[in-house]
This record gives sequence, C-alpha cells and structure tokens, in this order.
Amino acid sequence: MESKHKNILIGGLIAIVAIMAIGYAAFATQLNVNGTANVTSSWDVHIKDITPGTAEAGTLTGTAKNVSVSVDESGLTATFQAQLESPGDSITYDVVIENSGSLPAKVSDIVFNQGSTNAITYSMSGIAEDDVLAPNATQTAKVTVSYNSGVTTQPAEDDKTSSLSMTVSYVQNSQ
Repeated sequence: MESKHKNILIGGLIAIVAIMAIGYAAFATQLNVNGTANVTSSWDVHIKDITPGTAEAGTLTGTAKNVSVSVDESGLTATFQAQLESPGDSITYDVVIENSGSLPAKVSDIVFNQGSTNAITYSMSGIAEDDVLAPNATQTAKVTVSYNSGVTTQPAEDDKTSSLSMTVSYVQNSQ
C-alpha cells in the first residue's frame, strides 16, 4: 500500500511539473507587434514680402533714395539699403514672415548686423523672441532705418553708408 501511495505521489508530482512547464512555455512566448508610422508634417518658415515705406503711408520721413531690399536663399535673412539725406530722415520696412508649414514655429533669435557707423541707426517692432507663429499664418515686423537725428556734423565718407541685415531664426514650438 505504501508503494501505491508513493507511485501516486510521484505521478502527481510529474503531472504538476508538466503543467508548470506548459504554463511557463505559454507565458514565455514572445509577442511581436509590427506597424508603420509616417510623419506628415512640414516646415516652411520664410520671409514672404518686404515693403519699403512711402511718404503716403507715413513710413518715410524726409528723403530716402536708392531704396532696396533683398532676401537670401535661406528665406530668413533680409538686407536693407537706403540713401538717407538729412539727420532725422528714416524709412520703415514692413517685413512679412510666413509659416507655410504645418508646425507652429517659435522665434528663437533675431540678429541684426549693421556696419560700424553712428550716423545710421535702426529699430524693430512687431516681432520678438519667443513669439509663436501658427501654421499658415503671417507676422509683420517693422524695421526702421534712420539717419541719427543727434548727428551735428557731416559724418566722414565711410560713415555715410551702412548696410543692415536682419536674420530671424525659428525652432519648432514644443507646445
């Protein structure tokens, strides 16, 4: 009888071990998930248009000759040139920046490069660092180039001309 109980016990233990092995194999099975993700967003922030000021629009004070603007191939650097005649003369350019992409863009940096003259000054309004430009929207910056009204003597020939460029850098807005 004792040997019959031992055989039943051994058979039961073998059955338990077999069930545990099958259970482990079932839970240790590797699950593979396959899929595809596509990015459909686009990035296109650029200077769309630059309009020099006019006397009629009130954005030209005094006389400005040989007014010109250009945008480099990156689309984010503009160069302004104007011949101002007298202290106090100024011209304001409307710089329209457009976000044609599908992602919001945040202004990360605005850099002005100006020649080394005290006779010509500049100012800017309408756009600032950390401004966010929504997709398919525009923002207008106003850049004013002035003949310094504090100049009391005619500047030297080298100080009469200054080329001004403005670069606006954008990053993807994380919000």
